[in-house]
Amino acid sequence: MRRASFLAAAAALVLAVPALAQESTLTGLWELTWETPRGVQTVVFSFEQDGMNVTGDAQMRMGEVPIQNGMLHGDQLMFSLEMRMGERTMTQNFVATVTGDTMSGAIKTPRGENPFTGKRKPES
Repeated sequence: MRRASFLAAAAALVLAVPALAQESTLTGLWELTWETPRGVQTVVFSFEQDGMNVTGDAQMRMGEVPIQNGMLHGDQLMFSLEMRMGERTMTQNFVATVTGDTMSGAIKTPRGENPFTGKRKPES
């Protein structure tokens, strides 16, 4: 009888671990850093995750830029920013691997591809 109880408890724990892993969320403030022709740039992103959908914004020098087409599938994050400078528009496509409170990936722009890193900002 004890063995059956132990096996039932062990099975419940094994089944709970993936559910707990899926509950981790991207929601919160993150600092993303990358190299630009003008030097290192660090931008604060506010992410909201609802299932696989990711929304939010980036605090750029020109103001808040909304995240578009955001999706988190497993540990793979994808989103884009569309920046308007006068009549010109430039899209940056971000692709990253998220591991706990860090991420790393690449930004694809019409000018090429740049690596970036990110870390979750501690709650104040």
